[in-house]
Amino acid sequence: MAMTCLILDDEEICVNQLRRYIEKVPTLTTKAYFTDPNEALLYLENEKVDLIFLDMEMPNFAVDGLDFVRIMGDSARYIFTTAYPQYALPSYEYNVIDFLHKPYSFERFMKAVQRAKQLLGLSTKEEATDTDNYTYVRWDGKLQRVDFDEVCWIESERNGIWFYTETNRFSATLTISDIEARLPQNQFIRVHKSYIIAMNKAEVINKDTVCIRREGKLHEIPIGDTFRKEFITSIENKIMKK
Repeated sequence: MAMTCLILDDEEICVNQLRRYIEKVPTLTTKAYFTDPNEALLYLENEKVDLIFLDMEMPNFAVDGLDFVRIMGDSARYIFTTAYPQYALPSYEYNVIDFLHKPYSFERFMKAVQRAKQLLGLSTKEEATDTDNYTYVRWDGKLQRVDFDEVCWIESERNGIWFYTETNRFSATLTISDIEARLPQNQFIRVHKSYIIAMNKAEVINKDTVCIRREGKLHEIPIGDTFRKEFITSIENKIMKK
């Protein structure tokens, strides 16, 4: 069951960016979107949504993001979006899941979505069911099945991405962000702007690389500075300590 979303931002370009991001995530659906907070309030008098992406500052209207939340109360959960980081601290006094500082990437958007799913009881484990543990991609004029359990890593190149399984290699004309949104979040992690790895395939972790065994050989995958902290955090509970 998809999580329903409402977008409220007084800039249409920001609304459209969020709509594109939401369309990439199978478990999200945009139920409504507005550039006028008053229209959004009228809509919500009769409709309910699970999650509201809410701009903090809307200077052309008497109601800003914080006013909107004060009016709505606890009837919805919010992810705030703004170009002004000074709003982050006061925003957490309300029913806020996360705070996205514009401009934000799809990867940062997905982190906020995962927090929302956890708070709304949609755990990542529930999403990775047997029926959802594979997908199909177009390759060489046909549909190629991708079994997530067999993928070692995914690599981005200029014209698309390459899937490396334990015994095969094939490409698809997708972006790495496209496939990242489709992958089970508890099985895969982005470690570099050009690489996603299967976490259970990592054999050796160095300071700047992670080694994955494929076809009997260890292959080094770079760890990007932007992704290092999240990767280390994701494996923290697997590290044996005294």
